[in-house]
Amino acid sequence: MYLLLSLGIVLVVMFVCGAALGFAGNFIEGFIDGFKGNTNATWNPSDFYFAIGMVTLCIACIILQIVFLRMRFANYTLGRMKSIPKKKIGIVIGNTGMAMYGLALLYCTISDPFFSNDEALRESYAWMASHPVLSLIGMSFVEATADLILYGAIMRELLEWKHRPEIIVPVFGLIIGLLSACFSSPVLAIPSTMAVMFQGYLYDYCRSVVPIIIGDFIYWLIIILLIGVNLPAWFFFIAALLIISGAVIALQTMEPYKPID
Repeated sequence: MYLLLSLGIVLVVMFVCGAALGFAGNFIEGFIDGFKGNTNATWNPSDFYFAIGMVTLCIACIILQIVFLRMRFANYTLGRMKSIPKKKIGIVIGNTGMAMYGLALLYCTISDPFFSNDEALRESYAWMASHPVLSLIGMSFVEATADLILYGAIMRELLEWKHRPEIIVPVFGLIIGLLSACFSSPVLAIPSTMAVMFQGYLYDYCRSVVPIIIGDFIYWLIIILLIGVNLPAWFFFIAALLIISGAVIALQTMEPYKPID
């Protein structure tokens, strides 16, 4: 139900806002081209339309946030993290960030978007490289909304229905990984699945989306900083070390506080 509701809101907002902003974009583009006489123009339509897409997506995320928070489908509470010492909260968040740092390195090691056959993907990452601050803010907000829905609503409901994280989390991770492969390179399903599985177990332990959102912020910070950087293959081992050590320490710290079947 939550997934269908989210998809419906996104589609409606993308259609309505996309049409309105697209019309405005055509008007502005025609005005600028006419004003400059199509000579020595610095107008870049692809940059403008990518910005329109980001604005539309952020509007959809704002509506999703309002609906899910007002209807109490999900929340931003600390969950079981309220019951653990502050030092341990720092350990959980720090090692969650370390694991997501490793996953970002893994992503950048196995994929270079500028060598992709997808022109839209290349243009998107080129825009992100030239607008790092706006890209980080926008992608962090989009990820926070996705975390609120995927973990705070959908996974919460699944775990309350049947608390079998050893089954639910891997299956959930594989489904999200396969979906991500449909919209990107198949090899990127690997870091996507690993990220969702780690975050799924973390949510089961702490029942809060807060550390997940912080981890995703670090993930996108590293990716945006490394756009266009050609990492050598041996960075894979650094990524693996960060992922394993960060995930194990974060989950072990929350182990005494996880829900009991």
